[in-house]
Amino acid sequence: MARAFWSAVISVFLLSRSSTGASVPVLSVFGHKIPDTDAICAALVYAWELEQRGIPARAYRLGELNRETEYVLKALGVEPPPLLDGALDSKQHVAIVDTNNPDELPEGVQNSKIHSIIDHHKLCGLKTNSPLELDVRPLCSTGSILYERSKAGGRTPPPTIAGLMLSCILSDSLEFRSPTTTARDKELAQELAQISGIDLHAHAVAMLNAKAEISHLSPDAVVMMDSKVFEIGGRKMRISVVETTRPERALEQREALVAAQRRIAEEQQLDEVLLFIVDVLNEHATFLSSSPTASSIVENAWGVTVDFDGTCVLPGVLSRKKQIIPTLEAGAANPVPPKGENIRMAATPAARVAAV
Repeated sequence: MARAFWSAVISVFLLSRSSTGASVPVLSVFGHKIPDTDAICAALVYAWELEQRGIPARAYRLGELNRETEYVLKALGVEPPPLLDGALDSKQHVAIVDTNNPDELPEGVQNSKIHSIIDHHKLCGLKTNSPLELDVRPLCSTGSILYERSKAGGRTPPPTIAGLMLSCILSDSLEFRSPTTTARDKELAQELAQISGIDLHAHAVAMLNAKAEISHLSPDAVVMMDSKVFEIGGRKMRISVVETTRPERALEQREALVAAQRRIAEEQQLDEVLLFIVDVLNEHATFLSSSPTASSIVENAWGVTVDFDGTCVLPGVLSRKKQIIPTLEAGAANPVPPKGENIRMAATPAARVAAV
């Protein structure tokens, strides 16, 4: 299974020169910074598609792999893509997957020659110097779009490529639990499971279990493991999520994670860092506040009260894209005036007593 995939990858070196011997630009294919499974696997899959179309391409990553992605690549016998480090310039030809947000891409990306973007997020203002191929669809993952493209192009993916596509869907949909999941995503996943020979549910469970392992991470790394910056209500905020089947592993580090949020906000000159621990199996999120302002933002958005320990459970909340960001944006558009001198949370029990 892996042999067919890597035969296709090796072909990039054969395709990188034309019949006349002239050099042909090789597209660098990558997803967003702080990459997740969809960003990594989609880059590998799109590089395969481009090569099938006769366009030399090579997949890259813009950061370290998380445990879930490591599991997927190892299970499929695929080597991780190399790290693309440093700024881009006008000499570089690139293709982008799983994002179109310039803040999530390398410095200088707008100066590079962007061949194409394959994505499933809303448009975020990336400017290009020339026309490009753009394929943005309301599906749960970039892997879903890439499989649809393969079907439309009459290309049946080899088992390893199908396994990468399936992993994109299962990761971004949380095995179809996320509200971003569409009926089409489910249909595509079933087809890919057959092509790849993968037990869909067993693979999804193994992926979720791998993602739940955070003991090797520092508190700062936990906060940053799945994190994006947004401008909401005039505030620049980093919105972090930890998707896990073992939320207690994160919640038992509450004080350290609160300190990490504050440290990251100061170092990155952000107004706030909001952290949501997503319990995948029980389908709710626990908000972990690091400041009175953060508590106010969440209370106003969801109409809830943050407890004195700085936590608040949000039933049914699983998706940053579909639920957390839209709710925060709606809350910012309709702020509720504060109700007197309400004492909110503090980082430790001692600090809360002192505040009272």
